[in-house]
Amino acid sequence: MIQRIQTLFLLAAAGLLTSMFFNNLCYTMEMAIKYTEYTPFLTFTIVTLVLAVFTIFLYRHRMLQIRLCIYNILVLLGYQGWIAYTFFTKEPGTAYSITAVFPVIAAILTFTALRYISRDEAMVRSANSIRSIRKNRKK
Repeated sequence: MIQRIQTLFLLAAAGLLTSMFFNNLCYTMEMAIKYTEYTPFLTFTIVTLVLAVFTIFLYRHRMLQIRLCIYNILVLLGYQGWIAYTFFTKEPGTAYSITAVFPVIAAILTFTALRYISRDEAMVRSANSIRSIRKNRKK
């Protein structure tokens, strides 16, 4: 499981999403706002983190792993869109932290993992077709 590079990409995405629990979204003049203080952001963070971690353990079911990666990418891009919306409608004097771009970085890492999972699936399918050709030749 850990030997596969796509697992490392998914772990990196999960690490970025986990770090969002402990960092601030933005700073105002009076206080800092955390991701956990705003319920929709907390929900998005939990859902995407659970999807990333759950996808790691489906290494034997590559097609389901591909589908979950696609779903996670879509949710991460929606999450990033919501953060972008709050950025453009912010109050004057609000500064966003670098963690505001973590969902799009996690989406890129998940997409990279998706490409490696697809390569594995193509390799397994080609190996199966070669086996079936050899099996039919012996008859």
